[in-house]
Order: sequence, then C-alpha cells, then structure tokens
Amino acid sequence: MILDATAGNRTMWQKKQAEPIIYIDIEKRLQRKPTIFADNTNTPFLSKSFSTIFYDPPHSWRSYTSRHSYPSKALLRSKYPSKKSTPQYYGWDKYDSRQAIIKHIHLAQVEFQRILKDDGLLWFKWSEVELTLRRVLVLFDDWIKLMILYISDPTQTAGNVQTYWVCLCKKNIGGEQTRLN
Repeated sequence: MILDATAGNRTMWQKKQAEPIIYIDIEKRLQRKPTIFADNTNTPFLSKSFSTIFYDPPHSWRSYTSRHSYPSKALLRSKYPSKKSTPQYYGWDKYDSRQAIIKHIHLAQVEFQRILKDDGLLWFKWSEVELTLRRVLVLFDDWIKLMILYISDPTQTAGNVQTYWVCLCKKNIGGEQTRLN
C-alpha cells in the first residue's frame, strides 16, 4: 500500500485515482478530495501499514505569501490558467512561521517511522523557497538517505528555486541498525 501524505489536488500524479494509493490531506477546499481527511502528524493508520510514503510538505509559510504578494486564493490557483488543469495547492496558509513548518516536518517524519514498513521507502520532496534542503534534512536523523534527485522540470519547481526528491529508508529496525550492502 502507498500513502500520499500531502495529497493536495494530486497534481504530481499522472493518474489521479490509483487503487494502491491512499491520499490524505487536512485541507477541506481541495478540488480533488483526499481518500481520508487526516493530519499526517497523527494518522489513523496501524503501525507498519505502508510500503511507500510520498511527502511533499509546504515549503514556506504564511509570511512568505504576504511578503511576495500572494493572495490566499493563489494557494489554490491553477499553474497554467489557460489550460484546463487542477489548481495547485501549496499549504503555505497552514503555518505562521519557519518554526511551525520545522515542527510539522519533524512530527510528520516521526509518524512516518511508525506507519512505514521496516523495508519501506519515504519519498520526501523539498523546494528551497525559504530553507535549504541541508537545513531540512537534519530533521530526518532516524533515516538513511538513499538517493537525492535534482528536479529541473520548470513545471515541478517554484520558479528559479531548486527542488529535490529525496528517497529515505528507516535507519533503525527493531532497535538494530539497518544494514545496506
């Protein structure tokens, strides 16, 4: 089973409804409703339920949107207004500060440790809108970084800001260090 822990309007997915994926989000105004409305820091799932988790948290917070003249409606806007596309939702309106985003990411990754199978993978997306990837990855100290993908597709990045997908696995399984050959 796969979890999209920040589904938004499912804009990263080519297929918007896939059987093996559970989509969760806390935002009620989404065009594409999640499978379950849930907070990814405290999910209703049993321990070790998922083989893969995708996590694309907000990359900034409310003060960024006010400093850069983004009205709240822009948080649900279509990236390509001339095309019939699903609006983007960034979640920046949910957090008031850098500390709030950092706390949320920390709590979410703790929950992912609980609900991810021991041999599962966590895919973490980060755009350096405000914080560098290096600054955010320190929150994942109980994880092993297996791969960092640099995204250059302009439809997947925030302007000139570098975006990454990071593949992680659990560091400790049952109190023992994960062994990677």
